[in-house]
Amino acid sequence: MDLEGRICCPGPPPVGSTSSWEDERVSDREAIERRRQIWIDFTTAGDVAGCVALLTEDAVWFPPGMAALSGREPVREWMAPFFEMYDYDFSVLNPLLRLAGNWALDRGTFTSTLTSRYDGRQTSHGGEYLISWRRESDGEWYIERYVHLSDLEEDASVS
Repeated sequence: MDLEGRICCPGPPPVGSTSSWEDERVSDREAIERRRQIWIDFTTAGDVAGCVALLTEDAVWFPPGMAALSGREPVREWMAPFFEMYDYDFSVLNPLLRLAGNWALDRGTFTSTLTSRYDGRQTSHGGEYLISWRRESDGEWYIERYVHLSDLEEDASVS
């Protein structure tokens, strides 16, 4: 019994159907994994515009120790100074993805090293993240909600 399939998806197609439920699920999983990697690449490159382009128009971002940010522009305004101050080496470990139609939950851990562009000082940290992905009308997956918990002290300027 495939518990992941039963929990995540509405069920297999009817007998005799030409569509492949399993292929669709794998395709969605691969698409989200590609989008996650694009997000990681944009983050590591300090590409604010790229990061924000992966958000839905109504995205909500929950930075550690701060109030939620609603919409692309507030997220961009929060990210820009951070990427100006630091080079960010970011990686995701142990991602767990759950799919349900046009929605997916992506949970895992992350590690990162922040290098100050001013004095070269490095700070390493890690934590956990949760991303809610939503497939939009263009067929692409976008970040609809983002939450991360850092093992750094709650400091909104370094997260």
